[in-house]
Amino acid sequence: MKKAIPILLLSILLLSSCSTQVAKRERSLALQAEALTLLDDKEYGRAVALFEEAVDLMPKASEGRYNLVLALLANGQFDEAVTLSDASFTMFPAHLEFLLAKAFAYRQKGDLDEAFALYSEILEKDKGNFPLQATLMEVALESGYFDFAKDRALFLISVHKEEARAFGVLATLEGEESWYGHAYSLMKGASAEDLEQRQEQSR
Repeated sequence: MKKAIPILLLSILLLSSCSTQVAKRERSLALQAEALTLLDDKEYGRAVALFEEAVDLMPKASEGRYNLVLALLANGQFDEAVTLSDASFTMFPAHLEFLLAKAFAYRQKGDLDEAFALYSEILEKDKGNFPLQATLMEVALESGYFDFAKDRALFLISVHKEEARAFGVLATLEGEESWYGHAYSLMKGASAEDLEQRQEQSR
């Protein structure tokens, strides 16, 4: 017949476990704080080492993992950043910042097709993030991915979000003499006039 574990002993074991977890968490946070200071000082390699130690202590904490990804990117360890981003997104599928970091790593490696395929996946998952849509539209324009940029611009105009940025991209793609170019000029003129009126009213 199995003996029941005494309640007092069980309580002691639980308290000991909780105490250990608290100590690990506090140590992990302290290491991350030190590593963030090193990042500010551009000591990227040392920051990576501290973040790795912090993640070892708290492997299921998304913040520590993301900080390590950023440190890896800053240190030029793009393959490692991709691997960690993949593993972290599997653990935290709601945290699209891991996919954004992975796409950034691809861009730094020169793997632009992979980066923009991933950007498309991100935007499909987060359609309502219009500032992100506009930012990636502009990144695509700068990177020569004109079809991607045009698709994002037309989408933003269709939903009446970030329209000035969208018309600016389309004006660049289609030319100043295009309809988009004229529309963008009118928008810029209206914005400048509105700013001037506000300045007059504030005097």
